[in-house]
Amino acid sequence: MVSFDVSSDVSFERDDDGVTGVAPEATGPADGWWSRAGARWQRAGRRQRRLVACAAGGVALVLVGGTAVGAAVVSHTQEQRLRAAPGGVVSLEGELAEVWRAPGSGVLAVLPDGGLVLAEGEDVVAVDAASGEERWRTGLGEELECGPQPRLVSGVEWGIPSDLVTCLHGLAAERTVTVLGASGDVVGQRDLPAAEYGGEDRDVAPAADGGLLVAEHDTGLPAVLDFATEAEAMEAVRAVEPGEASVRVEDAVTGDVRFEVPTGSPDGRLLDECFSVWDRSDGGFWPSTFDEATPFWIQVYPPRELTSSPAVVGYQWCDVGGASTVDGVPLGEQVGNSAYYAALASGSSILPVHGGGYVVPGDHEADGSALLDADGAVLLESSTLVVAAPTATVDADESVILATESYEALVGLDPDGEELWRTVQTDPRVLALVGGVAVISEGEELIVVDAQDGTERWWVAPGEQTDDLYTLPTSAVTDGERVTVALMVYRGEGEVAGDLLTVDLTTGTTTRHPLDTVGIPYVAAVDGHLLLQDVAVPDEPGDTGVDVTSVSVLAPR
Repeated sequence: MVSFDVSSDVSFERDDDGVTGVAPEATGPADGWWSRAGARWQRAGRRQRRLVACAAGGVALVLVGGTAVGAAVVSHTQEQRLRAAPGGVVSLEGELAEVWRAPGSGVLAVLPDGGLVLAEGEDVVAVDAASGEERWRTGLGEELECGPQPRLVSGVEWGIPSDLVTCLHGLAAERTVTVLGASGDVVGQRDLPAAEYGGEDRDVAPAADGGLLVAEHDTGLPAVLDFATEAEAMEAVRAVEPGEASVRVEDAVTGDVRFEVPTGSPDGRLLDECFSVWDRSDGGFWPSTFDEATPFWIQVYPPRELTSSPAVVGYQWCDVGGASTVDGVPLGEQVGNSAYYAALASGSSILPVHGGGYVVPGDHEADGSALLDADGAVLLESSTLVVAAPTATVDADESVILATESYEALVGLDPDGEELWRTVQTDPRVLALVGGVAVISEGEELIVVDAQDGTERWWVAPGEQTDDLYTLPTSAVTDGERVTVALMVYRGEGEVAGDLLTVDLTTGTTTRHPLDTVGIPYVAAVDGHLLLQDVAVPDEPGDTGVDVTSVSVLAPR
């Protein structure tokens, strides 16, 4: 195990031209929830000033000392590498057009050879990602829930196909679990008695490899969360004494326990940090209906949450949580919201990274992270740096690990955790690693930096030429020469829409692709195809549910 050395003997300063210092060993560029951002669109930063200066001086956007990536994708070998890479799309050249679209609750699982599992009423339906044509259909029943479901912000998970699909179906008192093969055949089935798998203190979810994730946890919450006065609500919070959680993965068909998921013990010192009491009496903050006699409402964050993806299984409620790989390798007993496994970007999710490792957020007292290998051994750790887990990684430079520090800096590290360089950035997020460059979002702006020394190559401001109030990137895919970024666009008065923006990695030239959708767009790559999912805007602040309203595949015309 090694620790990050975040000291540096080189001073990096930012002025209107970006990075003015380089790390000693760098000789030049290498070849090779949107909730905080509402106010950031108002900022007139250095880039706007620099744009005027560049226009006046006739300076073009150029790259110094190399190109972002190699030559055009022409070989079958490169095509196969793109299909296998997280966020890799065979081609993004030209105008993107919709190939097919399906309404519903999103992709439930990814099958081998580019198959996607969807739900239509009481049927599980597999379709071909390239064409949308139906491969097979199996009727199971109402209240369908299938998995393992990739998370929207994990490019790696969208590249993990499942040979077995686990589905829950039936009413709460009569739930059944069925395991399907990749061709839609029923591998096995089991009834789930309510006395063993139901009730307020138990949750179940489909798991990878024909598994079933089961969590039992008496949280100690009062039966009623609405109170007449704030004092009554706070008294109820202080009386909460949660028990320990029991989390396990079973064989869905036989019920045999495959492994236990370790979880942290409840810690009363954290209860005040994950309980909030809201006064809804003015009607301005919470639009939901409520009894006017009891306007004070207790909210728990993180809420009771099961995560069961192709890479991670976990449970979280307030200060109790834990996670394992789908093979049962513990990823640490977490406390506080650092163990939150949200499907959307929370900045504190446990995420797989390209190459077989995992980024695990630090404990409740720190903003850092640890990088684990596939066996759970700690490779790097820091109390201040969060290792990046981009949504797209193609032919990335493995000699540099990117990390972010709080909301202030982007940092390049060598594999031993030694700091190579850092640049001042405001709330940076690494969207893509392509060849020797990284695509970064900084608020509303997209920046490409050289992974070897942090030199800024170009930047674009997607919302600059529009009337949109602000535009925020959510995710990205790449074909090795271009990157396509999904943008959440806020137009004011509650109107949220989505666009796609394709940027040439060599020149910074952009092409905007308006989407005929309402909601927050997320892109991913499945077998080399560009998958787009639209997420409904939460009805209430603090709503952590993810409501996917449609799935589509786009391709160049």
